Amino acid sequence: MPDSGSLVLVIDDDDAVRKTCVEFLRARGNRTLVAASVGEGLRLFADKRPAAVLLDLKLPDGTGIDVLRELQRQAPGTPVVMVSGYGSLDEAVEAMRVGAADFIEKPVSRERLFAVLDRVLAPPRVGGETDVERIADGARYGMVGRSEAMRRIYQLVEMAAPTKCRVFITGESGTGKELIARAIHALSPRRDRPFIELNCAAIPSELIESEMFGHLKGAFTGAVGDRKGKFEVADGGTLFLDEIGDMSLMTQAKLLRVLQEGIVMPVGSSESRPVDVRILAATSKNLLEEIAAGTFREDLYHRINVLTIAVPPMRARREDISELAEHFLRLASVENGVKPKRLSSRAVDLLVQMPWPGNVRELRNLMERLVVLVGKDVVGHEDVMAALHMPSGAVSDGALPLRQARARFEREYILHRLTANKGNLGETARDLGIERTNLYRKMKQLGIRPPSRSRA
Repeated sequence: MPDSGSLVLVIDDDDAVRKTCVEFLRARGNRTLVAASVGEGLRLFADKRPAAVLLDLKLPDGTGIDVLRELQRQAPGTPVVMVSGYGSLDEAVEAMRVGAADFIEKPVSRERLFAVLDRVLAPPRVGGETDVERIADGARYGMVGRSEAMRRIYQLVEMAAPTKCRVFITGESGTGKELIARAIHALSPRRDRPFIELNCAAIPSELIESEMFGHLKGAFTGAVGDRKGKFEVADGGTLFLDEIGDMSLMTQAKLLRVLQEGIVMPVGSSESRPVDVRILAATSKNLLEEIAAGTFREDLYHRINVLTIAVPPMRARREDISELAEHFLRLASVENGVKPKRLSSRAVDLLVQMPWPGNVRELRNLMERLVVLVGKDVVGHEDVMAALHMPSGAVSDGALPLRQARARFEREYILHRLTANKGNLGETARDLGIERTNLYRKMKQLGIRPPSRSRA
């Protein structure tokens, strides 16, 4: 049972809201503290360290989001529930992205308040929980899930965060590698310094050196002024190099020098500048294969790969799918200003069967699509199928072993997308969120013949 006797701090400048919350909390058995301003709230939090905080989004001497950030800095594992009035949904969404455990709309409902507190104040299970797992329970940084695979990731994040070691994050596209990086930074001693992301696959090769190291005015055509690179901007903090496997060999050599010597040289300059940056890197490629192919430097690989965190694909942690789906459905409802919806048991069963080639990103997009398309309070399995443009026969009502049912579903789903794309394998692979080579491999496993007239 949730800890109903724990201390809850209510920070709200509206006297009526404070009284209502206190009345509900005491009826539940909680002890309470109240504050009407940012200053008073932060003082009480530092002195009493409550188990949870109910925080108004708009306060007379500051914003709830600023307070949320400060509370996270002081005690990252403490759940903060935002209280928002009408017209504040955008701010509520931003608060959840920053790290709020949940939000409650005004006027505060007793049932909603109790349900949220039951979840965020649930006691640790046998064996205890890590700080980062408690963060995940509140969906902070987007990390959701209690599978063994995710519990191992939470442990690795917690071990890596307080150190200076470089972390190499691997996993398929859409698995949440950036979220792992953000969690490491947020739990590290560098949390008050910048977290800077650089997607190496999204920047043309001729510009990535300037993006990383900066440039001087006139260094190249279009360099109309001096510009700091990502390394200098991230000085004292963390630089996340996403899709590092797409970096050119020339840029890899220059990155290796920075990692070895701790200095950067802007394009067009002859002077080096010292930087103190923690590097986190990620890729969806197999860098050992890239090394064998001569497209990635082995010495750089060993520099960035001090600790590896392998993020599992959705199909390897299907027990997390229902929790993830409910979280994204709730978040999408808030983002779109509609009444929260829930999934039927058959809809959940269908989601668990799905192949999820686009992983968590694909699931999140689907939940947002359902919020927009479905007018009912309960999202059924037929709504999921309609949102995916799936034929009604794609899912069997008959009993099948799970592996057989999953393979059948994947086969039907891929065939359906191939038909929709008129046999175009390139477009089908993009629809599924996977590489074309992976689509070929999957089709071979499932006994699907490549279309005779496919177009790249």
